[in-house]
Amino acid sequence: MAFVALAHDNGELREVGISRYAADPGMERCECAVTVADDWRHRGLAVLLMRHLIEVARHEGFKALYSRDLGENDDMRELAEFLGFSRKQDADDPSLVIHTLLL
Repeated sequence: MAFVALAHDNGELREVGISRYAADPGMERCECAVTVADDWRHRGLAVLLMRHLIEVARHEGFKALYSRDLGENDDMRELAEFLGFSRKQDADDPSLVIHTLLL
């Protein structure tokens, strides 16, 4: 599942953001990600895209959404905290953290 945000830029449509999830085997959890174009950051687009993704994941019956992110990714940390995700160190890779939202 994916949501794509498009914007008009000089008369052309341009992709400015995307959120997506992919189901784990067993269909109880799904890994999610969000990306926003640099010139669209800090304008609420990531929150909007993720809220749509969360709503669909709940509707589809998933129990949790999670993402693996670099520990130094402050933008993702702030977004995850704002949306209610918990955060823990990845036991397999100390440079990564896992953000999890129980649905």
